Amino acid sequence: MKLFIYYLLIAFTNIAAQPLFPLLKKTEDTPAERLTLISQCKKDYQVSMLHLLMDSLARLGRYNGVILVADEGRIVFKKAYGYSKVDNGKPFTVDTEMQLASVSKPFTAVATLMLIEQGALKFDDDIRTYLPELPYRGITVRHLLNHTSGLPDYLNRPKVFEKYFRKKDYLTNEDLLKILSKHHIPLEFQPGKKHHYCNTGYALLPLIIERVTARSFTDFMQENIFNKIGMTATYLYSPERHAKMLRENENRDGILGDKGVFSTVEDMFKWDRALYTDILISQKTLQAAFERGITLGEEKFNYGYGWRISETNFGEKIIYHKGFWQGATPMLIRIVDCNRTIISLHHANKVNSWYMVHSINRILNNSEVRCANY
Repeated sequence: MKLFIYYLLIAFTNIAAQPLFPLLKKTEDTPAERLTLISQCKKDYQVSMLHLLMDSLARLGRYNGVILVADEGRIVFKKAYGYSKVDNGKPFTVDTEMQLASVSKPFTAVATLMLIEQGALKFDDDIRTYLPELPYRGITVRHLLNHTSGLPDYLNRPKVFEKYFRKKDYLTNEDLLKILSKHHIPLEFQPGKKHHYCNTGYALLPLIIERVTARSFTDFMQENIFNKIGMTATYLYSPERHAKMLRENENRDGILGDKGVFSTVEDMFKWDRALYTDILISQKTLQAAFERGITLGEEKFNYGYGWRISETNFGEKIIYHKGFWQGATPMLIRIVDCNRTIISLHHANKVNSWYMVHSINRILNNSEVRCANY
């Protein structure tokens, strides 16, 4: 099946190499008319090829969710496929909301960076300044942001934590703090020595935000991020909202910061657009968030402050995050060198998300080539 999809993409690429209307004689157009024709050519090509790609993946059972693709700040493709596994099998729509899982981390990072810009926090502050209950020394805010804290991961180390979680019906960030403080679960390495992805660090950041601002993390996020950029369909999980989950009675759903944001593709696109402006934090601070981190041993790693870092097959820089929680496997891919965005809210299934991302980017690049001499 993978070979079939591969050859299908090759066919797309070969089609893209052909002139749009090889039998038509070129007419003389004004520069303005030519730009309009090129723009329309690119739009038509992108839409038709993206439909062909995504419709094929959906028919083959390789995609089930909602996808939005934008090029140069303009939405060129938005479509829902399949059925929701968490909403009684209802068809997905372009307005379907989904748990963002770890795609929530960039929101937590930006909230933290806001306070750093305001001078309420510093990167190198010891977190015990704000969370004195913790037994760990030498962990800074920066260590939490770029996953170099050495803290044990409460999600990915179930054997370490499950005995403390078992009797809890609903856990909060404060509950996790109490467990860490009471049981002195040891660090996995010296803070700063390694980069090791850690959900615990992003569960502690909301507590720091709350103690610095004297506001709940939910209220802070709502007022300073969601409302500020018009994300009207976005919210943080709470038992009262009856947010739709794949599994029932997961006691860790209530721990926020590392996960817990719910949103739609349209709202996520507003988030993406805001990150090209200074409306939330300055571009200088954002660029620092998008830079690779470095360990005490001066080893670089592909994670900044809340964002993963990669590149396309064409060498274009990607700032992104993916997630997995409660059957949701969302992703936000920002190809910043080209001002392109791919947002997908989909269920865990047979989808090869990086294949899909690179295929979409190839189509967008091909539209430039195909329409250049229109």
